[in-house]
Amino acid sequence: MSVLDRYVFRAWIGAWVVSTAALLGLFLLADLVSRLDRFFEAENVNRLALLGRYYVARLPVFFVKIAPMVSLCATMLVLTRFARSNEILPVLVSGRSIRRFLAPAFAGVLLVSGGMFLVDEKIAPALQDQFRETERQLKGDEETENVMVTDSQGQDWFGETFHSRSATMDRVLIVRMNGDFRRVSDIRAKRAEYRRSQRGWLLTEGEETLYDLETQKRTETRALPADGLLFSSSLRPADIEESNPIYRISTLRQLEKGIERYPFEPFWRVQWHSKWTTPLSNLVLVLIGVPLILRSGSRNVFVGVGIALGLGVTFFLVLLAFLDAGNTGKMDPIVSAWFPVILFGALGVALMDSMAT
Repeated sequence: MSVLDRYVFRAWIGAWVVSTAALLGLFLLADLVSRLDRFFEAENVNRLALLGRYYVARLPVFFVKIAPMVSLCATMLVLTRFARSNEILPVLVSGRSIRRFLAPAFAGVLLVSGGMFLVDEKIAPALQDQFRETERQLKGDEETENVMVTDSQGQDWFGETFHSRSATMDRVLIVRMNGDFRRVSDIRAKRAEYRRSQRGWLLTEGEETLYDLETQKRTETRALPADGLLFSSSLRPADIEESNPIYRISTLRQLEKGIERYPFEPFWRVQWHSKWTTPLSNLVLVLIGVPLILRSGSRNVFVGVGIALGLGVTFFLVLLAFLDAGNTGKMDPIVSAWFPVILFGALGVALMDSMAT
């Protein structure tokens, strides 16, 4: 590595550390303010210790979320600094292209991408138990709201509230599908209680609606038995708790097991592919951001940060929209996870290739 390469790399690392401290600090502060009342309301627990354990368990998750924006902001800061001190033009005059000049910065971006994958695959899942425990302590109860989960038979479960202690769920809707994804019946119940010994759920105070497999029209609606209907299902209370997005911190192997266990639930496939695309988003944003800041010709650091934030928000809004479509079954899991990254990545490569050298 030449002296110039080391100089650029050190400058980028310095900007990355500053950007990490700033964005992570803002992220933590915003999260703390939104949850401060819950910390004060927590009972039978050392609140200061809970605060520390709560955010230690979440630092890896926060890092993975903000790392692409951090890398983009760091690159913008470095470019703005070099432009303000007139360091770019002499390098170009010497015969070195802008792409070669910024190669050490891109090397740093790749290192961060590798770190994101490592943290997401190893460190964050290792803190999963602490993550769940502190979340429950902060909530003050053990409830999961807005349940949406699919069991291994492909039956979709929707519930208003699941109570962990009593293993019961309020206002339940079960959508039964056959192997051809045709609706067989809907079961609505005011209450569902898990019966471990009977490997099923006791559904009470509700009704079942049957559907014609060809026309998918309702054919019959009948009330559930007065003493309840024992509904056989592989769904366990632990599966419902894990279906909460808050608790979905899994390794690739755990996601693969989820795919095998819940073949009709697209979430597991979307998350498996996202494990690979999330680190790539770090590189994609920088590929687009570098040509934009250079074309703007601005030496104002606020312009660079503004471009970074605007680009980052646009990219992640598109990405979240696609992931949501994949999780809800409206789009193929592979397309939902990969298309935004490939689209923006191709745009970034085209912009980099079109830069004057």
